Amino acid sequence: MYQSLKPDAAAPQPSAVPLRAVEGTPAATAPKRPGPNPLAGITPFMIIGWVRRFWIVVVVLAVLGALAGYAAGTLIPPRYTSYSDILLDPNDLQLVADDLYTRVAQGEAQLIDVESKMRILSSISVLGRVVDQLDLTQDPEFVDADNASASADDKRIAAVRTLGDRVRVSREERSYVVTTSVWANTPEKSAAITDAVVNAFLIELAAVESDGARNASDALNQRLAELRNDAAKAEGAVVDYRREHGLPATGDGQLSTQTAVQINTQVDTARETLIAAEARYAALTSGTGGGSQESETLSKLRTEYATAKQKADALAATLGPRHPSLATARAEQTALQGEIDQEVSRIVEAARIDLQRARDVFDQLSNAAGTQLGSVFSDEQAQLELRQLERTATSTVAIYEAYLTRAQQVAERSQLNTSKVRVISPAMAPIARSYPPRTALLAAGGLVGGLLAGLALAAGLGFLQYLFLTTRPRPAAPPRMRAA
Repeated sequence: MYQSLKPDAAAPQPSAVPLRAVEGTPAATAPKRPGPNPLAGITPFMIIGWVRRFWIVVVVLAVLGALAGYAAGTLIPPRYTSYSDILLDPNDLQLVADDLYTRVAQGEAQLIDVESKMRILSSISVLGRVVDQLDLTQDPEFVDADNASASADDKRIAAVRTLGDRVRVSREERSYVVTTSVWANTPEKSAAITDAVVNAFLIELAAVESDGARNASDALNQRLAELRNDAAKAEGAVVDYRREHGLPATGDGQLSTQTAVQINTQVDTARETLIAAEARYAALTSGTGGGSQESETLSKLRTEYATAKQKADALAATLGPRHPSLATARAEQTALQGEIDQEVSRIVEAARIDLQRARDVFDQLSNAAGTQLGSVFSDEQAQLELRQLERTATSTVAIYEAYLTRAQQVAERSQLNTSKVRVISPAMAPIARSYPPRTALLAAGGLVGGLLAGLALAAGLGFLQYLFLTTRPRPAAPPRMRAA
């Protein structure tokens, strides 16, 4: 009979029958020690078993990951980004022959010009225009609630900074096309801000050239004040010399002779005008109907009168003399006749006034021609000194007029926009948000991430349990004895 001995039991008394150990069973079993590397005994089936043992952890983490992704897609404020493409052609238009700005920009200089314009696109001046235009200082998206009680300048600065963080300007390599993007919390606002930024950039770009031309014009105007005084002094010296020496003649001859020739020419012109006025007045007073050729109103009234008369005659042939339609047509005909008479009277009166004026002008010029006297001065020395003064005055005035013309050209140049910058892709409201990704995608990503984390945690828990079981020391088992 076999009997197991408990470790804490008293040793039995020796009996007559001796006991011996069972064959194949050692007298005492030593504690089993793990190998030098516990990982050597791990197999894929063991890992699968660990995962199956802690499957609840995997499911919980997967569900939590999906919920976290869904919450992120729902709670994170969305960002909608709109884009606009602008062609920054560095070769500006040349509207005038001698423009204020040179147009010889090649190679690296063109790229520098494009990069400079890109910097203007995101400058504070452009952003400030957008803030003022769209009144972003009152938009809580650009001004925090903490700054609601701040001053107007502080709000504007905060809005400009916020807008600057949202504007992105980029350019593809070996291209003059620049892409501007702005993001906002709504698609419509994003597109509106992008268009406002582009429009403000175009205005600012035109203002840069305009300011440069205006500064040049101001510098020229300052010099013009001095040149104007010099020209006035030179011309005044000529006039004073003429007055002192009694030299009213011009360089082409005596003044009296030139005046007589001019008056005679004017008399001839006045005589021709008088003859034409008399002929016109005679034609109008003769009743030949020439007024219709001078007055479109009279021609139109006569046409309407002919139509009304034809209508009245037609009604008279078919209706009685007291019929209302016929009476109306007769009244219309009478009214048109009155208007024709008034228009004819007006034309005749105007022709009479023109005739009287022509006669007065002719009489005055005839009297002036009859009373005009001329005298010739022969003082050669005075003429020589006068010509010298005239040459000085002419030179001074020519310089002044050249500066004046250039100043006016530069001033007009400031009103022209010669830039070839063109918007090739206006901003459009985006269909989908740019950040965060779609809620379904975030939920799927959270599900996958939670699932992987759950698998890793389950495998880790199984591995820890495996290490605990394999490294724990086991007590020695007592031998089983049998009778000899």
